[in-house]
Amino acid sequence: MRTLLLSKADELYLEKCAQEHRFSYGIIIGHQADLSKTFVVHLARNNEEDADLEDLTEVGLSISDISSQALASQWLSASKMCPGSFDVIGIFVASATDQNTEMKTAKKLFSDVYDILLKSNKSFGIYTTDVAQSDYAFLSYSLANKQVVCKSYTYGNGGTFSDMEFKFVEKPFEWIRLECEYDLEDILPIVNTARRVNIEEQFQNIIVAFRKNILVSEVFLQNEIVEDTIDLQTYIKKRKSKEEKLKASSSNVTTPSDSCASDSLHLLRSQGYLGGSAIIRASIVLPVKCQLAKPSDIKVREFNGTLRTSGIISTRIFCSQRNSIADVKRFLRDDVLRSLTTRIQVYCDGLTDSYVTNEAIFISEPPRRVFFSLPAEGTKTSKGATVQFSEYLFRGEAPTVVVAQAKQILDVELDPETILMDAEGLPDDTNFTNSQTDADEADETRSMTNTMPKPELSRSLYMLGIAVALLVLLSSVALHYMLTDK
Repeated sequence: MRTLLLSKADELYLEKCAQEHRFSYGIIIGHQADLSKTFVVHLARNNEEDADLEDLTEVGLSISDISSQALASQWLSASKMCPGSFDVIGIFVASATDQNTEMKTAKKLFSDVYDILLKSNKSFGIYTTDVAQSDYAFLSYSLANKQVVCKSYTYGNGGTFSDMEFKFVEKPFEWIRLECEYDLEDILPIVNTARRVNIEEQFQNIIVAFRKNILVSEVFLQNEIVEDTIDLQTYIKKRKSKEEKLKASSSNVTTPSDSCASDSLHLLRSQGYLGGSAIIRASIVLPVKCQLAKPSDIKVREFNGTLRTSGIISTRIFCSQRNSIADVKRFLRDDVLRSLTTRIQVYCDGLTDSYVTNEAIFISEPPRRVFFSLPAEGTKTSKGATVQFSEYLFRGEAPTVVVAQAKQILDVELDPETILMDAEGLPDDTNFTNSQTDADEADETRSMTNTMPKPELSRSLYMLGIAVALLVLLSSVALHYMLTDK
């Protein structure tokens, strides 16, 4: 039986939600440590209906009053902000009264939310590299009798609830941070022969092709291939043992081999993990595409267009020592795929026209990833690395956008100064300038750039237009008087 591990801070948060709002609901963000234990990383109350419920504090709300659409919307938005090692794993309810009698309603709520999630995921490809999750947690807290009920929900045939153990633990959770800078560089053919091409469909093809490639990728930790069967704790112990041996070898450097040992120790320290740091550097290597296909499948074909993707995806995940290396590698792959999919979704949501002619050169600048840590009052005490979530900003957008999103979706207050904005740099403007020049030189080719406009440029053009209009007006008045005098 799976056990849900919560901290004392989680218990205080449930109590606060029940006291201040009498009835609250929201999402549970968790981490699967192993087959038997799941850590609760964060509880986030849904505040979408706060404005409608301001005058209903004395009304006895219940699970039947929960909006499945509002809950699913929060679920999807939070999933985009989670690192690859975390997921939204369920729903919680905190009430001043006992809600245990509404388990049938809770089951229907889960079913409705799951159906909405399925439709959303089908509309924009597969979100993870693993099999879709089907088991979720339901947590109900009653302020009246301080009672907690925890159930495991399984989708299918209307859904079923089964018993699930839970435990509030005093010992802080310990997190190991892994980082990776993934260099995305690929060219895909556009097989659509229509004159007007749907941009969203082409981006969908990017996700499908990338998922297929990353599933067969190799993940290196600290530039080494590590066995999938061992857990992260064993790997760390081996690394520390290697560090101690290198320390002993480098203390008395008398031979060239000892000198090499000293250089190796320096290299290990420079990689970011040894010497007390909690960061493990990872790298993802994709195989050559020709290796994925049979010789008979390789053909030379002509296409009406191509789709090029270029850039760097910054990856940052947080794992438990209980995680196997196979889990760690899967989390890293998931984080890269999740980040790419989220950028494309956010970008396509802002398109005014999703079609472009096949003669055009269409240049896109998706948003970049920024990171933020949950504030102390919104998370539990933890050892090791500090847990971070992420958001995506277009060129010109301010950190206050992240603050608003974190408040609405994760129910946390952020200081804009604490948001890490430099994890990914802005693309070089010369890329767009060169493409514009190439397009101007091509016959019957129209260049289309779809990037966030610079506010300074827009204001300058606006003021220039006013100045020209005033000049024309003054010239007309002067000409009128001159003709009148004559």
